[in-house]
Amino acid sequence: MKKKERDWKMIIGMTILIVVFCTIGFFFWNTVAKQAELVKEEEKRAEEEAIVAIYMVMGDILKQPVFVDTETKTIFTAEIPEEGIYNKKGVLVEGDVLEIGDVVKIYGDGKMTYSMPGQYPGVTKMKRVRRASLEEADEYEKIIQEAFK
Repeated sequence: MKKKERDWKMIIGMTILIVVFCTIGFFFWNTVAKQAELVKEEEKRAEEEAIVAIYMVMGDILKQPVFVDTETKTIFTAEIPEEGIYNKKGVLVEGDVLEIGDVVKIYGDGKMTYSMPGQYPGVTKMKRVRRASLEEADEYEKIIQEAFK
C-alpha cells in the first residue's frame, strides 16, 4: 500500500511541477511578445516622424552643408551620426559621405532650434533614400538662394 501511495504522490508532484513550469513559460513568452510589439510600435513611430530632406550646400565662398525638408521646405543643419549613414536597404556603409542632391531620411528627437538656418541637434540615424534629379536639386538650390538673399 505504501508503494501505491508513494507513486500517487510522485505523479501529483510531477504534475504540479509541470504546471508550474508551463505557467512560468507562458508568462515569459507573453512578456517577450509584448516587448517585441513595443519595439515594433517604436520603430513605426520613428519611421513616421523621420524627416525626408535633401542634402545641399549654402554659400558661394564658405560652403556650409545644409538639409532642406522636402515637405516643409525648411532649411536646417544637422550632424551626421558618428556611426555613419545607412543605405536604402538599411545597411550601415562604413566611411560613406553625403553628396549634394542625396535625399535622406533623418531620425531623431524632432526638436529643431529656432535659428537661421535651423539646427537639428538630436539626430540619431541617417539613411540615404535616393539621389535627387537635377531638376529637383535646382529647385532646392533656388529655395536656399531665396532664403539667404
